[in-house]
Amino acid sequence: MSDARVFAYIIATVGPNYELRGSVPWVKQGKVFFGPCKKNMRPYVREGDYIMGISPAGVGEQRRVLLWMRVGEKMTFAGAYQRGETDRLFRLARRNAIHIRPKRGVGRLDGDPDMYEHIPHAPHSSDWRTDIKGKRDVFFTGENGSWIAGKDGPQVTEKLVELLREGITWRGHATLRNPLTENPRGKHALLTGNAARRVIDWVPEPTKRLLSSPLRPTCCQRKCSCE
Repeated sequence: MSDARVFAYIIATVGPNYELRGSVPWVKQGKVFFGPCKKNMRPYVREGDYIMGISPAGVGEQRRVLLWMRVGEKMTFAGAYQRGETDRLFRLARRNAIHIRPKRGVGRLDGDPDMYEHIPHAPHSSDWRTDIKGKRDVFFTGENGSWIAGKDGPQVTEKLVELLREGITWRGHATLRNPLTENPRGKHALLTGNAARRVIDWVPEPTKRLLSSPLRPTCCQRKCSCE
């Protein structure tokens, strides 16, 4: 695990009682999917990396870890959509974590928005092109052991804040109230090596996992940190 890497970010689409309302992260029968959003982070995530999602300010009394996943597979959005032909969970992710599909009769798709089309009633209807342009055309699934939690997610502690500080490269001071500083919109912390291993060792199991997200079409309920 000498090359361990952890990406940490704030999940903006969270409602009262830590209810996840967006399409990322999205889970069905315990399998975690990560599609649109965090467009400036996704191109740099590799298979085997970890992603931590923390609740936003103003939701509940404590900041909580709502997402912990180790990336098991990395693919294009076209590949994710096509997996739905044979994999029921990928098919159910369409119009949710999978918000675009390849146009009929096109050739190579990687990173070319002109080769895709938006799925009606899926999220990001107005800016889906920027989600997948160039190196952003990446979609993830989590390995077994990845999880999404709501109100039962682990509380952010002073110890975790101290560890996350090592991955923050922008101005500001991380605190228990603001674990990635007061204004982390669109940003993510990247921890590597020993710092990453310490975060991995810190992460406790949630008292209860979410097994499935709602199947209704989802969208950002508040201004999204999709950048």
